[in-house]
Amino acid sequence: MTKNITFFLLFLLVLAACNRTSDAPETTEALLDLKFSESETVTYYEAIEYYTLLADHYAEAQLLTYGVTDAGKPLHLFVMSRDGVSDPAKVRESGRAVVLINNGIHPGEPEGIDASLWFADDVLRNANEMRSLLDSVVVCIIPVYNVGGCLNRSAYHRTGQTTPRECGHRGNAKNLDLNRDFVKMDTKNAKAFAEIFHAWNPDVFLDTHTTNGSDHQYVITLIAFQPDALPPALGNFYRNSFIPHLYQAMEQTDYPLIPYVNHFTESPKSGIVLDVQQPHFSTGFVGLFNTLGFMTENHIYKNFDDRVRSVYDFLGVLIGFTASHSTQIQTLRTEAAQTITTQKEFTVQWTLDTTQKQMIRFRGYEDETGISPVTGLSRRGYNRQKPYDTLIPFYDHHRPALTIRAPEYYIVPSAWEEVIERLALNHVQMHRLAKDTAIVAEFYKIENVESWPQQYNWHRYHNKVQIENVTDTLRFLAGDFVIPMNQPANKYIVEMLEPEAEDSFFRWNFFDPCLESREYYSSYGFEENAMKYLDTHPDFKKQFEAAVKNDSALAASHRAQMGYIYDNTEWADNRINRYPVARINEAMKLPLVAE
Repeated sequence: MTKNITFFLLFLLVLAACNRTSDAPETTEALLDLKFSESETVTYYEAIEYYTLLADHYAEAQLLTYGVTDAGKPLHLFVMSRDGVSDPAKVRESGRAVVLINNGIHPGEPEGIDASLWFADDVLRNANEMRSLLDSVVVCIIPVYNVGGCLNRSAYHRTGQTTPRECGHRGNAKNLDLNRDFVKMDTKNAKAFAEIFHAWNPDVFLDTHTTNGSDHQYVITLIAFQPDALPPALGNFYRNSFIPHLYQAMEQTDYPLIPYVNHFTESPKSGIVLDVQQPHFSTGFVGLFNTLGFMTENHIYKNFDDRVRSVYDFLGVLIGFTASHSTQIQTLRTEAAQTITTQKEFTVQWTLDTTQKQMIRFRGYEDETGISPVTGLSRRGYNRQKPYDTLIPFYDHHRPALTIRAPEYYIVPSAWEEVIERLALNHVQMHRLAKDTAIVAEFYKIENVESWPQQYNWHRYHNKVQIENVTDTLRFLAGDFVIPMNQPANKYIVEMLEPEAEDSFFRWNFFDPCLESREYYSSYGFEENAMKYLDTHPDFKKQFEAAVKNDSALAASHRAQMGYIYDNTEWADNRINRYPVARINEAMKLPLVAE
C-alpha cells in the first residue's frame, strides 16, 4: 500500500474535524487514499491515522482506547454504529449484535489490518449500500493488536512470504506470542483485550491470520471453534447454519473458502481436521463465553493484494450473516449463558471423532519429492504444475475425553493474587470469607506431573497431570476468595481452576510452588522424634519393621529408613503436592464479607 498521505492526510484531518456530519458519507469517493498492491501493507502509525480520519469525518464512527499495550501505546478500538453510540450498554439496549474483529495479533500476517481499513471506509461512505449492515450490527475493529510487533517492521521477518515487502514481527514488545496468551495473560495486551471483550461481549468474533502450511489453490481458509463445545442450541446453529453459509457465500466471490488445511499425513487427500481450539488461542478463549469465534488463515504463498481482498470479502459475508440473524444469535447466546449458569458438568478435554466426517471439495497440488534449487538436494514439497481437484474427508466432530463435575463453590486462597487478578479481569463473581473458617472440602493431591522440556511462551507447561481426590477439613483464612458456581463465567472458571483442563492455571505453572517441599528431615536430627513416633504408634512400628524386612535396599540404608518414617507419618510436609484450590460440594452458608 502506498503512502501518499503526509500533507494530504493532515489537510483532511483538519477539514474533517470541522465537517463531521452524518450527511458526509453520501460521497461516491473513498475518504481514504488506499492503494492495495502486492508490495505494501500499512504501518502501525498509518493505520491509526487512517482510523482517526474516519472517526473525525463520520458521525457513525468512534476511535476509542483501552488500557495500554506492552509497547507503551494504547490498544485502539474502532467502533461503527448507525447512531454513533459507542457505549456497550446502550448498544445492547438497542438490540443490535456486536461483531469484534481482531487484526495484527501476528503483524507478519497483516491482511486483516488492510482489509478492515478498506471495509470500514466502504461501510461508512455507503459503498453498495453497505451502511445498511449497521442497522442491526455494531462493528468493532481492533486495528492492530500486537502494537510492539507491528512497530518492529522488516523485510526479513516472514521467511515463507514474498509479499508484502515489509511486515511486522510475530512476537510482541516482550517477544511473547499473543495468540498463546489469552488465559495466562502475561501481557498488558491480553489484559486490555479482556477489558474490550467483556465490555462489549461480542456475539461474533474474527481473528485474521496467515498460514505457511501446505500449498494449495485457495487464498483463504477458515478455522472455526469446535461446535461440540458450545451449549447444544447455540452449537447446532453455529454448525448447521452459520458455518455452512460462510462457505456457500464465499463460493460466490473470487475467493472460495476451505477449512484450514490441517491434515492427517503428508497429503491433504487423506483428510483434514478441525483441531480443538484451546483457550490460549483467541477463538478458544471467546468460546468459553459463548461468543461465536472464527479465525481466517490466508495462504502465505498467494499475492498480498489477493489475500487482502479475500479478507475484505469474508468480512462482508460474516457481518452480513450476523446482521440478517442478529436477533436469533443474541437470543441463542442469552439462552447459552443461562445454560452455563446452571450447568454442572463441563468437558475439559476433547478427542477427535473419526466416525463422523463430511466430504468436501479440495483443490490442491500434488506433493512429491523434488530437488531443492537452493541446496541441490532432495526435499519434500508441492508441484504447482500438477494441480488436482477432488473430494476429501473433513473431520470436525469431537467427543468428550474428560468431563469434570463442578462443585458448589471453589475457594482460592488470597495468597494466589496472580490467579485472582485474572479471574477478576474476566468478570468472575467472587466473595471473600469474613473470618477464619474450618470447612469440609475436597482438594486435589498432585500425583504426577510431566512438563515440556523447554520453557514455552514464558512458562513451563505441564503436558501431563495426574491427580487424586482427597476430602478433609481444611482451614481457610479471612479474605480468601469464594467463587459460586452459578454464573455465566462457569465454563471459564472450570477451565482455569481444574488442573487437568488443557489450559488451566496449574498447567501454565501458576501454582508450581505447591509442588515444592519446604520441610525436610535430617538423617541424624530426626532420630529422636522418629523413635518417639515408633514407640507411641505400635501399628505403624509393625508396618515399618515389615517394610524393612521385605526390602533389602531399605534394610541397608539408614537414610532410606528415616525417609520411610518421614514420608509415611504426620511428619511429612503436609503441603507438598497439595493443590491449593479447594472444592466445596455442598451448598452451605459461608461467612462472607457483606457486599
